[in-house]
Amino acid sequence: MDALLAASNAINRVIGKIGEWAGWLFVVTVVVIVFDVISRKFGFQLPGLGSTRLQELEWHLHTAIFSFWFGLAYIKNAHVRIDVAIANASPRIHAWLEFLGCLVFALPYTLLALYFSVEFAWTSYVDKEISDSATGLPFRFVPKSFIAIGLGLLLVAVFSVLLRIVVYLWGPNRLRKEAAFAGAKAK
Repeated sequence: MDALLAASNAINRVIGKIGEWAGWLFVVTVVVIVFDVISRKFGFQLPGLGSTRLQELEWHLHTAIFSFWFGLAYIKNAHVRIDVAIANASPRIHAWLEFLGCLVFALPYTLLALYFSVEFAWTSYVDKEISDSATGLPFRFVPKSFIAIGLGLLLVAVFSVLLRIVVYLWGPNRLRKEAAFAGAKAK
């Protein structure tokens, strides 16, 4: 059980570092947006860097940020969920529901979405897909690949949470507090 918890902690550290790195993309996005707004307001544009390219770069960056935070949001329990029905349930009930939710919903959905997102990005790469706009960005497979990467991170995060839940439900009492995942706290 110690090994399961150590593996989960290692996964969480990697996902946390990726999330921190992706946070810097937010700063880059703000700079791109401000530059786009200012250049449109004053009517100047750098050659080859018109407003269409900047706006497409903005949504490419948004895609990267959102995708690279998928896994982090799950391990931090920062994703949308409706807990009204189980708000007063015991941590053990929370753990069981999370365990079943991971097995029945999260893993199958993530695996299916990952499969199709990889195909989506690969098709874009093979077809050399570019922007529909004549002045848009090339390499449309890049933001599509971000989606696949994000789903891969989510899959790893679900696996990490599952490891913690296994330790929480079936591990020794000495590990229960450390194994408590974001959705349930040990008593």
